Amino acid sequence: MNKTIIASVIATMSIVGTGVSQACTTAAYHNGDTSISARTMDWAGNDEAIVVGTGAGMLNSYSDNDGLQTTSKYAALKIESFNPGIVAEAMNEQGLEVHLLYLGISAGTEFQADTADFQNVDATNVPRFLVDNFANVDEAIAGLKGVDVIGTEVYNLEGHEGESIKPPVHFQINDKHGNSAVVEYIAGEMKIYQVDGAAYMSNDPTFDYHLTQDAEKVEANSSIRATDRRLRAKAQVQDMYTRNVQGEQAAIAIKAVGATAFSGTDRMDPYVGDGTAVFPTLWTNYTDRNAGTWKLDRHDTWAVEEYSMADFDTQKAERVVLGAHPSYRGTATN
Repeated sequence: MNKTIIASVIATMSIVGTGVSQACTTAAYHNGDTSISARTMDWAGNDEAIVVGTGAGMLNSYSDNDGLQTTSKYAALKIESFNPGIVAEAMNEQGLEVHLLYLGISAGTEFQADTADFQNVDATNVPRFLVDNFANVDEAIAGLKGVDVIGTEVYNLEGHEGESIKPPVHFQINDKHGNSAVVEYIAGEMKIYQVDGAAYMSNDPTFDYHLTQDAEKVEANSSIRATDRRLRAKAQVQDMYTRNVQGEQAAIAIKAVGATAFSGTDRMDPYVGDGTAVFPTLWTNYTDRNAGTWKLDRHDTWAVEEYSMADFDTQKAERVVLGAHPSYRGTATN
């Protein structure tokens, strides 16, 4: 794909944008004993982002429709987002980390058919399924190949109150050994990308387009368009490799990813719909996969929350609420 075609695709994105949020960014860094990442959650609305710890030994079902049931092998930290409590971010005690990000239906997102060959996992339960049961990226990919990931509709999502919508999502998977994968479901087929560029992910278009940008050495501009956010995050991480930063210095340096991808409350995205849509960054999470820790920075609290596997009994089969937005409107209960 040449640059003329890339420009054409971007122009098409600006015309067909649906006004649905298209904004989150992730970047993973692995260098020696340092295995960290940064992720923003951008959405038009509110996310109380309840942080929970789930112990090993819990019985889990991943769909109400012939759903796979397992007893979780690993304890995990999870962020339950929005009114339905979708797990948008998760990391287990083995250092496996899964991010759920937006990838629009207009980009081709369509999950697998419900077949007689495999039991089902709802698309929005993929992060739970992976961190509950697998220790690394290769195991996680093998696990996904052994189930049907189906597009069970989500009801009452923030910004879609009273509606049932197909889940417009894709996934990034990282482990503490330096492996990354992006997984998308396009026209009912699972697409797996295990390449260097998989350490950096955002939203529309499909991931092969982003890899084409990498191959053509496209440079980012300052917009909040998904392609630009990803390229800016990638540039920050590549600079960290160039400087060979590790340990605490790397943890500080990766904050630049959150800063460069951050979208302010009223910032408009000219590439979606009529150009007046806003997708503010609601929180940014910084992960240390070796230490098993999170630093969660909510956009409106001016206080970074710290979470770790030490905050709950990892061997007790229960879900424990560890934190929530201080203005949480519901009831954050165990």
